[in-house]
Amino acid sequence: MLDIMLSKLLKDIQEKKNFTPFLEVSDEHSGYTIHAEESMEKDLYIGNFQKEGLGDMEKHVTVEEVVRLLKKGSKSGMSEDGGGLWVMLEADRFEYGLRFFFPEKEGRWIVRGFSRLRPERD
Repeated sequence: MLDIMLSKLLKDIQEKKNFTPFLEVSDEHSGYTIHAEESMEKDLYIGNFQKEGLGDMEKHVTVEEVVRLLKKGSKSGMSEDGGGLWVMLEADRFEYGLRFFFPEKEGRWIVRGFSRLRPERD
């Protein structure tokens, strides 16, 4: 079920060439944390997909970066109860991650968070 959702998310992002598909597979707690590439000062952007929208994400992350994460990222960090999973990738001096959550009451996987962070070790 997760693989089907990941394939659909990848296809939708590639076809639309934007991040609006995240809105379809997120909830009120889903969001992003992004280090901008430009400078080291005031470069951390944190937002909620449903509340703040995708503006900062669209401004600082490319569709190609997310497509590469979905295609080449490794699945790891499955929670003990099977209700959560990370897809992670290190590339271009950043650590990328997509965190997924499976709430029983909704009966579907949702994107809990997207991150593009500078590694603590460079």
